[in-house]
Amino acid sequence: MRTRGTSGNPPNRFEPVQRTPTEEEAARLEGVSPATQLLSDPSRSIVATNESPDVGFDASVNPYRGCEHGCVYCLAPETPVLHADFAWRPIGDARCGDVLVGFDEWPVEGRPRRLRRAVVEAVWWSRKPTRRLVTPRAEVVTTAEHRWLEARNFRWSRTEQLSPGRQLRHLAGMPTEDIADDSRAGYLFSVCQPAIARKRDRLFGRMPDTSAEPVAAIEAGPVRDVVDIQTSTGTFYAAGLATHNCYARPTHEYLGFSAGLDFETRILVKQRAAELLRARLSARSWRPQTLALSGVTDCYQPAERRLELTRRCLEVLLEFRNPVTVVTKSHLVTRDADLLRELAGFDAASVFVSVTTLDPELQRGMEPRAAPPSRRLAAIEQLARAGVPVGVLVAPIIPGLTDHEIPRILAAAASAGARFAGRVVLRLPHGVKELFDTWLSQQHPDRRAKVLSRLRAIRGGRLSDSRFGSRLRGEGFFADEMEQLFELARRRAGLAERGPALSTAHFRRPASAGGQLALF
Repeated sequence: MRTRGTSGNPPNRFEPVQRTPTEEEAARLEGVSPATQLLSDPSRSIVATNESPDVGFDASVNPYRGCEHGCVYCLAPETPVLHADFAWRPIGDARCGDVLVGFDEWPVEGRPRRLRRAVVEAVWWSRKPTRRLVTPRAEVVTTAEHRWLEARNFRWSRTEQLSPGRQLRHLAGMPTEDIADDSRAGYLFSVCQPAIARKRDRLFGRMPDTSAEPVAAIEAGPVRDVVDIQTSTGTFYAAGLATHNCYARPTHEYLGFSAGLDFETRILVKQRAAELLRARLSARSWRPQTLALSGVTDCYQPAERRLELTRRCLEVLLEFRNPVTVVTKSHLVTRDADLLRELAGFDAASVFVSVTTLDPELQRGMEPRAAPPSRRLAAIEQLARAGVPVGVLVAPIIPGLTDHEIPRILAAAASAGARFAGRVVLRLPHGVKELFDTWLSQQHPDRRAKVLSRLRAIRGGRLSDSRFGSRLRGEGFFADEMEQLFELARRRAGLAERGPALSTAHFRRPASAGGQLALF
């Protein structure tokens, strides 16, 4: 029986109701690998964009959400939040439709932030480790990833990034006691009616008299129930401090699923991916650019063998001659070598085959349903022979477990025909940290302490760091050591630092898509 990447299915931290199996159900299911479910994804768009400086593409196509390959990789309820009627109420009492006092998430050039009507759009409960954030005028029980607005540089920073002395934005001069009904009603009306916002701004100031509130202490707290809300502005005030929605979450949790087994077994399938892609490329607003297949999950996971969504997307891209770069760990990519070769004839295709390790036993434990190392190298060889520009992506590099293999992986890939190479150091955002820790404890208990220690060493003492510029490589001595090892091995293997520059020069809109017929 093929195993899964994780044995756990932790609760979705955004769902208020969780179901725990009975003892009889748990005993019956012990050791049983759940079957994969393919669920219809009703998405009405297919091209996703990002502004991250860490990735080599601005737009991507993801035919699937969730991945069967099985790779392992808020505020306390009593926290007062400011409502638009000037009342401070516990965040645990918040309900969808409530109107809070929010503000501009980002300042508009030439104009300071202003107060805004912040409608509660969603409320999630979860149970997590907490931190106690203490300032002279506020004390908040929160989570490590909750974000706060700093006073000096106006940067959003997570709780775990704060330290004593850092300055946060605090709402000064706003009443915390009961006020007259007419004042409350007048303010609420002004918040709800943008037409008279100017009067409100004269009354309360731009983002009324916020002051710098120094952090006095950040203390570890217990695991407890916490609440997160999503507002229309992305912002609100908690205990007087300017704060932000905590919406940077593993993607499957947005869908109501777990980041654990659900991610591997409940795969959302975009059956209309090719149609949606053709419509997007046909639009006059489309600016020809390189698309990535895929930006989130593997576009050649097992379901693709039968559904052929990725192949149909490649057929559309070839029809328009729109450049594409493919990232996969599956040998199945060789099935589409014919389409990729034709695109490559227009300088419009490249492929990265990711290789984590050359140890088949280690690979089976990490990626139980993905192609073994030998098949990935074979994929590189077949694509190279077909004339498709192909490279190797050493990812994820796990410090203390796979980093020593970097030279061997690059040498083997070069021998197979790879022309370029890239790398990504392991990231453990949000709930993935716990899943990876559990996997280490089960699969490599003797290496667990070393791996976690190395990860903390390159992530500023934490297991995760989402900052642009460092999140894919890490910082510090061990990160520099891995980078130097990779660069030396890459040069020795004769691999280029990046893939070929893809071209949009041959892009066209076929007549069937509403484009103009060519003369010749």
